[in-house]
Amino acid sequence: MKQKTTIVKKLIIYFLLLNIFTLVVVGSYSYYRAKDALVERTFDQLTSLRIEKKYRIERFFEDRILDLNLISKSEDVANIIQLLNSSLKENNSSFLIEQEYNNYLNKHLTSTNYYKQFYIINKKGQVVYFNAKNDTILPNYTLVEYLPINNLHKVIQNNSGIAIEDYKLDSSLKEPTIFMGTQVMDNSGYEIGSAIIEIDIDAINSIMYENNPHNGLGESGESYLVGNDFLMRSTSRFQDQSIFKTVVNTIGLKKALEGKTGAEIIKDYRNISVLSSYSKVDIPVLDWAILAEIDEKEAMIPIDSIRNNILYLSILMSLLLFAFVYIIARRISLPIIQLKHAAQKIAEGNYNVFVEDIVSNDEIGSLVVAFNEMSAKIKEQTEKINLERSMRLSSMIDGQELERQRLSRELHDGLGQSILAIKMRLERVNKVSPEKAKIIMSEVQDLFTNTINEVRSISNDLMPAVLNEFGLVDALSNLCREISENSGVKVNFHHKEFPGEIPAKTSTYLYRISQEALSNIIKHANAKTAEIELASDAENIYLSISDSGIGFCYKEDRKLCGNGISNMKERVFLLKGEIEISSNKKNGTKIRIKAPLSI
Repeated sequence: MKQKTTIVKKLIIYFLLLNIFTLVVVGSYSYYRAKDALVERTFDQLTSLRIEKKYRIERFFEDRILDLNLISKSEDVANIIQLLNSSLKENNSSFLIEQEYNNYLNKHLTSTNYYKQFYIINKKGQVVYFNAKNDTILPNYTLVEYLPINNLHKVIQNNSGIAIEDYKLDSSLKEPTIFMGTQVMDNSGYEIGSAIIEIDIDAINSIMYENNPHNGLGESGESYLVGNDFLMRSTSRFQDQSIFKTVVNTIGLKKALEGKTGAEIIKDYRNISVLSSYSKVDIPVLDWAILAEIDEKEAMIPIDSIRNNILYLSILMSLLLFAFVYIIARRISLPIIQLKHAAQKIAEGNYNVFVEDIVSNDEIGSLVVAFNEMSAKIKEQTEKINLERSMRLSSMIDGQELERQRLSRELHDGLGQSILAIKMRLERVNKVSPEKAKIIMSEVQDLFTNTINEVRSISNDLMPAVLNEFGLVDALSNLCREISENSGVKVNFHHKEFPGEIPAKTSTYLYRISQEALSNIIKHANAKTAEIELASDAENIYLSISDSGIGFCYKEDRKLCGNGISNMKERVFLLKGEIEISSNKKNGTKIRIKAPLSI
């Protein structure tokens, strides 16, 4: 047998499933909303950092361009070129160049730590360069091929304005270098040479490189520059000597070099998922991009904490809700369990069952009240049914006893006396003369005839022969005629078109009901007339018996007519029909019966 699931278990399961579903939906929504907000905030921080770095690096190069323009127009540079054009082999030439350099250039180039070396070149290709770091002057009389500035000098000679040479590897120092240069003009606007500065890479790194965990980039965030050759132009936080060595071939860089600006989650040059903000850098000649990135794993640490908090809170809420649901389920199921036990007792036949000690103003309280009312009603109906059953059994037994007594009287007083008279006359036959014996035998024949009629009368009372031979209509017609002739109550019988065949049981019961009703009318109604109507349709047969007597209060005194009414109701019940009895002093009594033709 399949084990049943209690309502407590069902309520707990349903509530927990609903709780879990709600927590999952709310938790997931909160988690992803928080995640989106965190990602958006991180992108905003990266974008702000990128914009700030981009502005600073662009401003840095703008300032270097201003410096170079200012230097190229100074008298000190022009004087140094004139000294280069003169014979440098004179003993005081180096002194004069150093003196010109120290007048202005030395202080300007060494005050900012932005420069490494400064080159001045005349039209003949003679060059002198100054080391801005150790304040030394290194004259060189010829611009040789290996010098890093050779190509830039050629560009400057062919073009006016500022020229910038992107990073390249210094063959002598094996370090990446970047140069800026411009033409030097005399007072008449005639080109007399070139001025070139080498920018210190550390100055760019000081802008781009940050290794401070409190700067908003955490332990994995960084910003860096990349050229159109996909090589880094600033130091990486994760790789030493990355300038001009580390290859960056990411989606963000490609979009930035195409002139696009944006922020998205991509794989960086380490093939690690990062949140990246990218754009192009607006520096003349240089085709660079700037990227600000942070590892997605580190960026998601707060959301992981939120996720764990949501999980812990969900578990705690589930446990609390489980306890709450268990208590509520027990409170809800307790009266239902009591109702179930009470219903089982009622099913076992104990009708003195009521559910007590439950005070509730909800549907369960109403159910308990309805159950108690039902239990009381069942008890009342059961007592009523038992009483009616006792009355019916008593009526049936009393009826049988009365019928036996009547039959006994008729047999003793009527049939028995007739047979005794016949016996006595037959005993006299042997003692009298033949003529007298003949008279006695004639009397015996008359007595036998009367006896036969008496037997027929008794038999007809038990079961009218006309009912079996000719049917219900003829039997009722004869009954009404006999009652009218013998009782003084005129009984009229009416019938409409009637089916030829009626079940024998139906005919017998309706005939006996009519007998009982007419008997009650004769005994109790003091009526002068009575009516019997018989009708039918395709499904039912209808019998109506009424009188013009004094009537009785049927509901108040159901024993007024003895057991007759109980017998009628019992027979109608066995026919699966309906009976309606109405009676009052003004209109007499009327009995209406409806019974199906097929039972």
